[in-house]
Parts: sequence; structure tokens; C-alpha cells
Amino acid sequence: MAAEHNLDITGIPGSGLAGRVTKNDVLSFLESGSPAVQPSGRPAAQPAADQRDGIRIVPGPVVEPWEGDRVEPWSRIRKLTADHMVMSRRISAHVHSLIEVDYTRIAGVRSRQKAAYAERGVNLTFLAFIVSAIARNLRKHPVVNACVMGESTVYRRDVNLGIAVALDWGLIVPVIRHADELNLLGTARAINDLAERARAKKLSPDEVQKGTFTITNPGVFGTLVGLPILNQPQAAILAVGAIVKRPAVVQAADGSDTIAIRTMGTLAMSFDHRIVDGADADRFLADLRRTLEEFPEDAA
Repeated sequence: MAAEHNLDITGIPGSGLAGRVTKNDVLSFLESGSPAVQPSGRPAAQPAADQRDGIRIVPGPVVEPWEGDRVEPWSRIRKLTADHMVMSRRISAHVHSLIEVDYTRIAGVRSRQKAAYAERGVNLTFLAFIVSAIARNLRKHPVVNACVMGESTVYRRDVNLGIAVALDWGLIVPVIRHADELNLLGTARAINDLAERARAKKLSPDEVQKGTFTITNPGVFGTLVGLPILNQPQAAILAVGAIVKRPAVVQAADGSDTIAIRTMGTLAMSFDHRIVDGADADRFLADLRRTLEEFPEDAA
């Protein structure tokens, strides 16, 4: 079908397994009136703007490399990522909520337990605490662990957390299956294992599928806040901001206020407003913050 219509299959967003293009994808592409793509990858000529179903479609800008520029063709994973992100922006009503978390208690627990974890070959990071807290709270807030199917909401039974891993050759999201059934040690071990095998390109296809909620960690690079795009078809994604020490107002037992050095960070969640209302998202974030700030020592 693609050959009949002179289409380059790599230019069509795929909805199949691992981004594969299906017959329905080709049909949808043709019905949308998108320009035919030659095998060379260059689109056929089209008008500067078009009107389809009452929506003004504006093509992307024409770009020409200048003298001295380096042109690097996209890899397959870069094409899939680009198509997936554009599709996600087009489909979902993105809304963002941010909440500040005091990690001082967790910093103390981590400091006291880090050596014991290292003896077991596990690196105990702040991310392990965050992933564990998210897994606990998704059961209480099922709409955040849901997805859209046509005009229905699918509430996932399983809690499968995807952890975005930035690699030199692209972004990949390995999935921790049944994350709500793991203790902190199991969570930390799963994060370490998946990240190491992702960098070594040793993940199986099954380990990057069937996620129900995604976590991305731009804070590891020093970013204070990130507003990520949803990982379709999931209803929510959470970005972990940088965790740093800074002065904060602390209330003493007698009600008086003082300024103290605290370990602080920001969590930002993007969610699909078609099924997740602002109150749903904010209640989830409030419970998540409470879990992190009251994290019990014996849970580690």
C-alpha cells in the first residue's frame, strides 16, 4: 500500500508494537491528506497552508544547511521518539502540576543505609525512594495509572513504572513490572539493573513495553523543573527536579518559625486532562509528598 501511494514508510507514525507501522496507520496517513513522501525522504510539493476539517494545517519550515553545517540523519530511535512526541502533543490535553518536596528525612535515611545497600551491590539513590513512593500511591489514585481507549478510560490493574534513561544514542524507557510489590531494596536493584542493561543495549523488547506510568529524572543533570510530554497511551508522567540543599522556613513544635538548611526538590507531573482532573493530580502529588517526607526508617 505504501509503495502504491509512493510513501516512505519511515515517515509515517506507527502505532504497532515498538512503533511498527500498521495497515491502519497507512490508511490514517492517507485519509489525513498528508503529502506523499518520496522514497528519497523528501516530501512532494504542497501549499503553504491547508484547511482540513476546520483546522488550519501549516507545514514545517523548509530548512537548508549552510556552509560549514553538519547534517546528521536521524537514527530509527530518534525518528520513533520524534513521531511519538508529536503524536502525544496532538492527541492529549497536556496540563502540568508542580509540588515542592522536603527530602531532608530521606537524605538521613539514605545516608544511614547507603553502605548496607552497597554491600549488596545496590546503589541507593533518591530516585529509588521516589519510585517506591509513586508505586505505593498509584493504587490509591487509579486514574493516574490509567489510559484512554477511544471514549473510555482503562484503569490498569498492574502498576508498571517506566524509568526514562538518557543514552548517547537516544532515549529509552525500561519498565519495572509490578513495582508496587517491591520493597525499597527491590526497587533500587531493579532501577540499577535496568539502567545498566539499557546502556549496554541488553534489554529485551518486552522490558520496554506495557508501562502504566513514566518517571523521568532531568534533575540528575541539575535541572530544577522539567515539564515532560506524555508517554502515550499513559495518562501521566512525572519529572524529578534537582535535589539540593537550600534555606527554608521550618516550624518548630511550639509554632515558631525559623530558617534552616533543608534538602529540597521539585516534582512536576504532566497529565492528560481528558481523564485526569486537576484535583486528581494534585491529590496524588500531595499524597506522594507526604509519603516522601514521612518515609519510615524501617521501610529501608
